[in-house]
Amino acid sequence: MSSLLYRHVLTRTSSILTIKRHLSAAEFSAQIFKDPQSAEQVHSSHAAQLKVDDDGTQSDVFPRLKGLPEVIITGRANSGKSSLFNAVLGRKDLIATSSKAGKTRRLDFFRVGAAPGKLILVDSPGYGNRGRPEWGLLFNSYVKNRQELKRVYITFNAKHPINDRDQRMLAHLSRTLFEVLSTNWATSSESGHLHLPRITQIQPVITKADYLPSTTAEAQLVIDRFKKEIHSAIKLSLEDSETGRMGISSEELAKLMCLSPLVTTVRLNPPFGIESVRRNIVEACNLPG
Repeated sequence: MSSLLYRHVLTRTSSILTIKRHLSAAEFSAQIFKDPQSAEQVHSSHAAQLKVDDDGTQSDVFPRLKGLPEVIITGRANSGKSSLFNAVLGRKDLIATSSKAGKTRRLDFFRVGAAPGKLILVDSPGYGNRGRPEWGLLFNSYVKNRQELKRVYITFNAKHPINDRDQRMLAHLSRTLFEVLSTNWATSSESGHLHLPRITQIQPVITKADYLPSTTAEAQLVIDRFKKEIHSAIKLSLEDSETGRMGISSEELAKLMCLSPLVTTVRLNPPFGIESVRRNIVEACNLPG
């Protein structure tokens, strides 16, 4: 992978987003999410199903869903990810929510749109004190191997600053996604048929924004602090990824791997920021509407 590829990646990503803006992503998302009742759970993958052979090969426990584009959401336990997911789907209880950490213990796949559907949203276990190693293995296997994955959403409760577990998760995600990118590029180079590798980005989402300070200036300071700390965590993790040999700085890679945070809350009526998340999902999946 080279700095040329990096520029190619940024150019292509920018072009896609520009086209989507010109064609109005709002109209796309309104069409795709217009029928909340059509959304339904179509599969669950459990950690117990995941097997690792002697050579390290992992069994494929994930469903075949007609190649529909997918996004996955994770976050610290009780960061509001399930409530956000329900709001995006326009439902109140499609995804179980709980004040008790560790409610989600598997990967649940939800189809958006009437069959055969437009895209798949994947709910994953939260990380934190109640997290279990086997849940992490399941999540890691999905992120590393799922070709349909287009973007990883990670939620942060506006009430709580980023902690060590958040930083470790961000570092782990960025290193994993960078490894996937590098592996795909190396495979493409060795085959003699160069093509742009799969690009999967991290999208932070700040939830429960009603906990932000009441003044715009103070609220923006908190949001900027989240943005800075998220970027720093990813940048530091990528400094150990031998980026120099590819002519890319960790600063450039951090900007490539992670987008600016979206700000939301489902605790207001109407909810705030949900349409932005929907538009973001549509853009990530590169849907034609």
